[in-house]
Amino acid sequence: MPAVSNPKRTPVFRLLTIASSGIGSFVLGIWGLKHGLGAGFAGISADMMVAIMAALCALAASVAAMSFFAGVDESADFVFNETHFDKLTGLLARPAMVGKIAEAACVTSRTGEPVFLIDIDIDRFKQINDAIGYSQGDELIRAFTRRLQDSVPARALIGRIGAGEFAVLLPDHQIQGTMEGMIERLIDEMMEPYELSSHQQSVSLSVGIVAMPKDGVDPVLILRRSNLALQHARASGVGNWSVFDSEMGRVADYRQWVESELHTAFERGDFDLHYQPQLDLPSGRIVGYEALIRWNHPERGMIPPMEFIQIAEETGMINPIGEWVLRKACNDARHLPDDCFVAVNISPVQFMTKDFVGIVRDTMRATGIKPSRLELEVTETAMMQDRDRAAVILKELAEMGISVAVDDFGTGYSNLSYLIDFSFGKLKIDRSFVSRIDTDSSSGAVVSTIVGLSRALGVSIIAEGVETESQATLLRAAGCEVVQGYLFGRPAPLRIGLGGGQATDEVRRVANLH
Repeated sequence: MPAVSNPKRTPVFRLLTIASSGIGSFVLGIWGLKHGLGAGFAGISADMMVAIMAALCALAASVAAMSFFAGVDESADFVFNETHFDKLTGLLARPAMVGKIAEAACVTSRTGEPVFLIDIDIDRFKQINDAIGYSQGDELIRAFTRRLQDSVPARALIGRIGAGEFAVLLPDHQIQGTMEGMIERLIDEMMEPYELSSHQQSVSLSVGIVAMPKDGVDPVLILRRSNLALQHARASGVGNWSVFDSEMGRVADYRQWVESELHTAFERGDFDLHYQPQLDLPSGRIVGYEALIRWNHPERGMIPPMEFIQIAEETGMINPIGEWVLRKACNDARHLPDDCFVAVNISPVQFMTKDFVGIVRDTMRATGIKPSRLELEVTETAMMQDRDRAAVILKELAEMGISVAVDDFGTGYSNLSYLIDFSFGKLKIDRSFVSRIDTDSSSGAVVSTIVGLSRALGVSIIAEGVETESQATLLRAAGCEVVQGYLFGRPAPLRIGLGGGQATDEVRRVANLH
């Protein structure tokens, strides 16, 4: 159904309104004339005049009432259409789609026939809209709508439930062939380029599917679960689709719990730092410690960083948590031997904050740590978010005397030109290469190449994730002499004694072997 225009009064409505006003004015005029001219007027007696005026008043009142109720009906129609239909496409709007899902849930609960909700989202639609302009974006949505209507069964209900998100409500008996085949065909057809007035636009899709009554009958819950399936599909790559399963719900519930608990955990002081030693193989000496955050929840125990760091980044909690980590690591570094540094991981979100360099400078001033004893580990992804700004930040850190290590080197950005533009002091070979160096010749070749690259650039090199003697031996043979990993010590709270931070017996024992 097409969207309805604003509730402007129709010509008939305006005519009735004008007529009623005119009649009312006429009656008032007659009334005035009567009082002005006495008991009669133009041969008409006063009683007859009153009767005529009463009839005209009744007529005017009835016409006014008709005009009013016509306007009420028209406004009610407008409000209904405004809330139930999308203006741009004429499809069902989200509130109406929720109602249709509720109706379908009632029917499927009674008949047992499955009804599927197919959640279709245009990936990165906001970025597309910003790039091509809103008018072209609207044109894309209209073209997408027309093709979607042609691609699904004729009696399927379609709604637009987000800027670039659509929902299709489809009973099982309307599906021709298998669900898998239909979805694959739908994705292929919908991802064909769209001919817009100014250019040809390509899109990619993610699709999530939920089935009623198997996955529930609450319309709000059904929409949430279809979106969970959609997010799972998006994480799997371009043009994918996924069917909801209960594990997605558990993951989402856990994520929500983490998100709601992070601020409380920070205020409560749940976080702590553990330190993993970094060892120089030729001398067997510990040269530094990497600070690694740990969350010890009072009820759930230790929560791994991989389960909360990304959520902290997305919610903005990474900034206060990151500042706390930097400050505590710098404070703890004062208890390490003078020739040891502390390495601190910097989140991409934290790295690109407005005054990151100022925060580092203030922290060093407050803790009294020397710049040579602080190393910041930054990923390639963080540096490539805004190359110009990243170059300025790295230059300022280098001028302060702070070393920056490129963390997880070789797993992120593919264009190595940034190595020339950026100021950094160390490359860190990712554990994914180290874990296979003794079983995969290609990994060994990559490690040797990274070592050679670091020498050519005049920067240091370190390998992480070393767990076996064989890996350590091959790394040293390749020219990588500084390592860290479980072979040399697991992350642990810093042991502070009279002599400063102490290496564990395990570190000393393994170091002596090399």
